[in-house]
This record gives sequence, C-alpha cells and structure tokens, in this order.
Amino acid sequence: MASKALKARGFTRRRMVLAGVGLLALVLAAVSWSLLRPDPQSTSKLFKVQKKNIAQTLQLSGKIFPEKTMVITAQQSGRIVSLNVKEGAKVEANDPLFTMQLEAAGQTELTDLRARVRALDHEVGSASKLVKNKSLVKELIGVDQVAREESDLQKLRLELASARERLQIMEANLGLTQAQAQARQSAASTGVVYVRSPIQGIVTLVDKRPGDFVLGGAGMGSAGSDIGGSNDRMVMVVADMSNLQVRIKVMEADLRYVKQGLPVKVRLDAYPDVAYDGHVEQIGGQGRADSKAGYTYFDVYVGINQKDARLLPEMNATVDLIFAEQENALTLPASCVLILPGQSYVRVQDTKQPKGFRYQPVQTGAINPTDVQILAGLKEGDEVMEIDFSSPQIFEVAEGPGSAAKKETAKQ
Repeated sequence: MASKALKARGFTRRRMVLAGVGLLALVLAAVSWSLLRPDPQSTSKLFKVQKKNIAQTLQLSGKIFPEKTMVITAQQSGRIVSLNVKEGAKVEANDPLFTMQLEAAGQTELTDLRARVRALDHEVGSASKLVKNKSLVKELIGVDQVAREESDLQKLRLELASARERLQIMEANLGLTQAQAQARQSAASTGVVYVRSPIQGIVTLVDKRPGDFVLGGAGMGSAGSDIGGSNDRMVMVVADMSNLQVRIKVMEADLRYVKQGLPVKVRLDAYPDVAYDGHVEQIGGQGRADSKAGYTYFDVYVGINQKDARLLPEMNATVDLIFAEQENALTLPASCVLILPGQSYVRVQDTKQPKGFRYQPVQTGAINPTDVQILAGLKEGDEVMEIDFSSPQIFEVAEGPGSAAKKETAKQ
C-alpha cells in the first residue's frame, strides 16, 4: 500500500511540474508576441503634403421629392368601382386612373349644371339678336331702352361664363374634360365617371381600393412635399418626375454660407458611389424651430441637374454645398489629420521616439470629407503617416496639456 501511495505522489508531482512548465511557456510566448508584433501605427501608409484645389463644403442630409405633385381627388362624392393603376406605375397626361360611381346627389348636380349652361347659352343667343335688332331702331324706341337691354345682355354673358367655368372644373375633376361624347353622356345618365391623370408622372401613392367611398367637394390640386396619412377625399398621388428636388434643413448659424445658385453634389444612401450635380434653387423665407434639438433651421431646396430612373421620391440623400474653394492650397487626406477643439495634429516619423513617430501640431484651414488644408506646421513634400483613429494614442492627444503628445511637443 505504501509503495502505491508513493507512486501516486510522484505522478502528481510530475504532472504539476509539467503544468508549470507549460504555463511558463505560454507566458513567454505571449510576452514575446507583444514585444515583437508590429505596431499598427508604425506600419501606416505615408502621404505627402501636396498642392491642389480644395472645395470647402457644408454636408447636410435631406430627402428627394418631386417639385410638382398632384393629389387626385373627386369633385363629387361616390364609390370607387375599379383602379386602372398601381403604385409605381408610369402614366401620361389623360391616362385613366380609376372609375367611380357618383352618388345620386353628385349625379344630379352634374346634370343640373349642364342644363343650366345650355339654358343660359340659349338666353344669351336670343338676347343678342334682340339687342342687335333694337340697335337698328334705337332712334325710335329710345337710346335708354337699348342701353338697358345691352346691360341685361352683359349680365347674362357673365352668368354664362361663370356657369361654364364651374362645369369645366367639375368635369375636369371627374376626368370628363377629355372624355368622348358618349362617356360624357354616360356620366350624366348613369353617374359612372372615368378619372384621368392631369399630368405625366409616376403614381407614388394609392390610398383607396375598389368599393371605398370617396368624399367629394375638393378637386385635384398640387400638393406640398409632405404627403402622409389617409383621408376621405384623396384617392391617389401622381408625381411629376421631370424636376426633382432635395429638401435639406440648414441651421441658422450656417445660413450665411448658402446662396441661391450655389453648386452642390448629391449622393443617395442607396447609391453612395454615384454623385449628382445640382444647385440651390430656393431658400426658405422663414426659420423653423426644432424644439427637440433646440435650434432654428431654414428649409433649403436643391435642384438635381441630371435625370436618372433610380431617383425616386422619399429617398435619403446627402448634399455637399460647395460654398468656397481654395486654389493651389497645401493639403493632406482627411485620414492623416486629427482635428481637435483648438488644435489639430499630424503624425510624423521620428526614430528617437519609442514608437517611431510623434504627433506634430498643425494649423488647418478649409475642410471637406476627403481633404484638409494645411496653413502652417508643414511644407510641400513633407511626409506624414496615416492615423489609426482607433489607437489609444488618440485618447492621449485628446487628454489635453498633460498628454504624451503635448509633452513631446514641449520638448521640441
């Protein structure tokens, strides 16, 4: 038994020794790796300070919307019978959009207004002949009598013009302006009307389905940039895609940089590699308060110069407003400049430093998403290292006067 116990203790001791040796080997390997592994900062790319034109931009976000949008409604109340289009469909002016059945009151009003126009047209014709005949014998019947007849005729003509205008508006909103005579007669007798598109464009919203009731009383009209929700009058929305805009919000402090006609670059979130040329078309005349953010902004409307089928309403866009351009300026890529409040830095090679580099202060000027203008601290041809913005060294620079970077600067 004793011999077995001794053998067991010996085996345990050997196992502990082997485990200790293995642990020591792992520690030595970890230390060696930490000492010998390449510093990502020291292997960064080198870039030279070079002269080039640099555009100073203001980058803002917005949404695309058509300059002209028509909300399709109906002058008279009725029920949707069928839809001729779906959302996203392309339509031409006068293309049928939907068919509706007027309710009895709307059908009667259309019939009555047409009858009134015909009656007034007949009265004006008869009165015109009467005035013409009396004018031939006005010396016999009296000038005042003829003047009264002419005044009554003028009133009838004005009433006829007003009735025709009301009928034209009603028929236009019911899609009957361009309809054939048979269809126009059918609308008066059966109450079935075919509503047509007033413009060329894309159907961006269909708000009703067959069987839905549409409340009358409002004709077709232009809509603003924001169309949302559902209501009893709107059936669909048609957007004219020939002129597209991006609406952006410019803070009050930045409004001094924005001028009408200012060139811009527009990029879509959906296609970030494609840049569209544009210009500032309109600046809002009144500021709006954003209570949540706590600032005042102005709506600015940017026109897009190019036509592209990929451009669709409500797409998110980024707009770069180019408000100044510095020619022949000393520049560096934005990835090489650490910009902090009150001071900017670049990273230059320095073999005297343990890491092989140091942070050098520079003075910066114009800035855009890709380049930074260097005003002082470097000259043309100087080489700097690309900065790893995830490195702990960045936090040392940002700490302030007690940081390692500023200590290095103070030594020089």
